[in-house]
Amino acid sequence: MRAMHVFRAAAVTMIATLVTATALYAAQPATGATTDRTSRWENHLQQKLGLTEDQLNAFRQLRANRDVNAEREHFKALRTAQGELRRMALNGADATTMAAKQAEVQNLVTQSMQRRLDALKQIGPILNDDQREAFAKMMDHPRSGHHRGQHQGETNQKPS
Repeated sequence: MRAMHVFRAAAVTMIATLVTATALYAAQPATGATTDRTSRWENHLQQKLGLTEDQLNAFRQLRANRDVNAEREHFKALRTAQGELRRMALNGADATTMAAKQAEVQNLVTQSMQRRLDALKQIGPILNDDQREAFAKMMDHPRSGHHRGQHQGETNQKPS
């Protein structure tokens, strides 16, 4: 009988420990790629624009208010529709079907542009005039050296 009480006490203690550990783990801030990417993004902005702590906090708030899942679904729909349109063109689909798909792609592209403009309208008031100009230049050359398989220092030019 005493062994049964000891066993129950040990089991309850172990379960309580697991529940506590799980709760503590869940309460910790996210780590890994997302946090690293966010940290690099913040450092890059602070370095390039000379953001104050208040400005950086305002950027963090904007970022926290984004609906990431909706954005992800939107861009997934856009990529899918673009791929379908390309396949239709390659496979000789009729003009009416292609026109409908092209209209869908154009609508999704327009929505993407509107989302971006809405974000920029929120960012503008956070920055001073010089920072807005520097930010605009950054947007003119996004992730330079990192698009389409390019590595740092490589150019997109063909040898002559």
